Amino acid sequence: MWGAWRRLGGSERGAVAPTVALSLFALIAAGGLAFDYARMAALDTELQNAADQAALAAATQLDQQAGAVQRATAAAQALIANQTLFANDGNASNRAVTVPTVMFYETRADAEDNTNGFTDITRFADARFVRVAVAARQANFALTPIVGAITSGNINAEAVAGLGSAVCK
Repeated sequence: MWGAWRRLGGSERGAVAPTVALSLFALIAAGGLAFDYARMAALDTELQNAADQAALAAATQLDQQAGAVQRATAAAQALIANQTLFANDGNASNRAVTVPTVMFYETRADAEDNTNGFTDITRFADARFVRVAVAARQANFALTPIVGAITSGNINAEAVAGLGSAVCK
């Protein structure tokens, strides 16, 4: 009997099957991580597109006339219906992107550095640039080893826009 066990232990036939079986776990885990990273990157792109669109919509209202700040805020928050397809964080609509933060600036440098911002509606003549931040969202991972227990964390996006002229080469 012991001789049969020794022969089985020393046999090299069929040694590929256990190796492939063990490597399948790593291959499936790597595929799951790649899929989840792609979902997270797509959500980041969707949120950045929403922030860009909202900032451009708000910038179109910055004409330095009375009510410009209110019109720009309304345009950023309601004019464009932004949606995310890759977020599954269980918010009310599960797709809508909201714009809770709209700040106005006199100069482009202030807008990019997020300094000296204002929301005062009486400063409509000073509002030349706008900075929009969309509400953070999460992508719950689908194919990681612990399904649904790991999330991407908060993913957010911001954009700056203003009206002006451009010079192209």
